[in-house]
Amino acid sequence: MSTPEAVTVGVGRLDSTERPGLVMVDCQRLFTLGGDPGTALGAAAETCGAVVAAAREAAVPVVWLRVVFDEGEDLGPVWTAKAPALTQLRPGAELAEFDPRTGYRHGDTVVTKKRASGFVRTDLDDVLRGLGVQTLAVAGFTTAGCVRATVVDAASLDYSPVVLADAMADRSQPIHDAALVDLDARYADVVADGVAWFHALRGSAA
Repeated sequence: MSTPEAVTVGVGRLDSTERPGLVMVDCQRLFTLGGDPGTALGAAAETCGAVVAAAREAAVPVVWLRVVFDEGEDLGPVWTAKAPALTQLRPGAELAEFDPRTGYRHGDTVVTKKRASGFVRTDLDDVLRGLGVQTLAVAGFTTAGCVRATVVDAASLDYSPVVLADAMADRSQPIHDAALVDLDARYADVVADGVAWFHALRGSAA
């Protein structure tokens, strides 16, 4: 199962399109490793690029999140124990760069974070409020990790989150699927086709 339609009976929908924005979570080479075309990560990276292009066509602002630690900077107790590979995300490191398949352009708005959620110890909320965003579409890597953490905090800050299921992936398909079910039930609307969602925005604005 790749989308949670089977468990959404009776679950309310936000159905929000008011003042949309797009946050791309950690579309960095470290998180897309192994993501050649034909793999879950590779397919998601390619879809991210298509989603970003569709957002730009709909005049929707795009904000990019990334994880970068300065040399010697502490990852914190959780990531030190659970994700020591993040020490590779240093300024200028190839693995810290955005995967070109995902549609990043030089000059795009970038928020650097040090924890799973894009809202923790960053100015992401201020950036989004400044852009007038209410409906927050989210895509990127990984579904059950930093994507989920960012969506949960977005809901807590009274944004209306929309999770673009085809433009994200995790290293385990069951974990990816379970995260989508949970997010759809509790915190967000999960949509199966991110490009179609942005195309519908253009249609409604015409």
